[in-house]
Amino acid sequence: MISVVIPVLNEEKLLPDCLRSLRDQDYAGEYEVIVADNDSTDGSVGVARQFGVRVVLSPVKRDVASARDCGARAARGEIIVQADADTVYPRDWLTRVDRILAQHPEAVALAGNFVYKESVRYGRAEFYLRHVVNFLTIRLFRRPFLVSGANFAFRKEAFLRVNGYDRTRYAPDQFGIASQLVKLGKIIYDRKLSVATSTRRARKPLILQLSAMFMHTSRFCVYLLKPYAPSLPVTATKLAPSRKTLAMVLPALLAVSVIAYGYFIPTSPVFGKVYYEANTRDKVVALTFDDGPNDPYTSKILDILDANGIKATFFVTGNNVELYPDTARRMVAEGHILGNHSYQHQANHALSTEGYKDALVAENAIFNTVGVRPHLYRPPHGKKSPWELQMLKRQNLIEVTWSVSTNELRVKSPELIASRIVKETKAGEIILLHDGFGNYHNRPETDKSRTVAALPLIIKALQDRGYRFVTVPELLGVPAYH
Repeated sequence: MISVVIPVLNEEKLLPDCLRSLRDQDYAGEYEVIVADNDSTDGSVGVARQFGVRVVLSPVKRDVASARDCGARAARGEIIVQADADTVYPRDWLTRVDRILAQHPEAVALAGNFVYKESVRYGRAEFYLRHVVNFLTIRLFRRPFLVSGANFAFRKEAFLRVNGYDRTRYAPDQFGIASQLVKLGKIIYDRKLSVATSTRRARKPLILQLSAMFMHTSRFCVYLLKPYAPSLPVTATKLAPSRKTLAMVLPALLAVSVIAYGYFIPTSPVFGKVYYEANTRDKVVALTFDDGPNDPYTSKILDILDANGIKATFFVTGNNVELYPDTARRMVAEGHILGNHSYQHQANHALSTEGYKDALVAENAIFNTVGVRPHLYRPPHGKKSPWELQMLKRQNLIEVTWSVSTNELRVKSPELIASRIVKETKAGEIILLHDGFGNYHNRPETDKSRTVAALPLIIKALQDRGYRFVTVPELLGVPAYH
């Protein structure tokens, strides 16, 4: 059972749309909606009762964390979902929450994102900025940094173990609760778990928005420093930015965020053209495999593809082509496409010109072994820089990433690998799988048995849905080789 908890303080005008969207959910299981009244003086409680939802009264007035805590403790569900009265939820919202948490029993919580109901000047940039920050903090700290109070779910058992919302923490129903729960297990971030919220905060004058951003940042910094400096003389609430300070600091923060987005996100076009899917209504998809050849797994994958009459695209490293030349030649002989995936497979290849030079070394290694020069280049880990893209373009190489993937190393079963891939795949997408692990061999990570076992399941499931498999050059309408 799922319990949706909504704190309410004078939300009579916006609450009906929220409750209507929750009433119309397509979730097949049982769920309840709880409105935690936070000392409303308008007709919010009456609206809630008209919709037949449970109403509880917060013992602490005008404190959103207390209202959420009151509602969560009254909840009957095993999963508690935070919602906001000014937010509208897509029909499959609870279904997606349930499915993701069921697929990740090790996870204690799930964080989503939000967009604005109406167009605002910086709405799209803000959405991607939040995504970039969360993408980076998951990589660095294994948890999303920016948790939306309107789109966050957690297991009630974990919530009770941390003793509910800690009001002494910074943003107790967002950053605070995530900080508490991450000590018990994994917090998943899903950008596609998106909801539409009110623009009332975004409609404020820009200077007020920037001032509020500065204030929140200041409070967070004070919160972090307080344990090390208990007598910190300046309180966060007294910090006020000047226009000059904002003019200097905020452009720098924005520039860093844009650069990080361009570098780390495989599909980002910030630094130049990147191919990651095709715009088509035809039910065609492309299977791609990275880091090979890596036998015996690459050969087993080739056997499966041959048995099903499917051609795929293999992004190979120059080092591995030289190590398994016969397998590389078999790929070409059987009609598969070879793409350049660097020679050394260095993680941060794009930071200097060495990455570009390494790609050219791989190009020569592939040509000397199998007699073709790939036109497609896939950067290791999908990382990019403007200078690398420019230099690759001069050599008539195009950068190809992916739109569908799963972390095969952390997924425990072939069935789960297949279900995740199939669930995310739509027409025109490029699917990423791995037949190797960089240039390593004879390590646990290079055992691709689960990927090999998942491949027939992926093929059958997608074919049953009417999909046809093509190579990346066929999908994108570009040449495979020079």
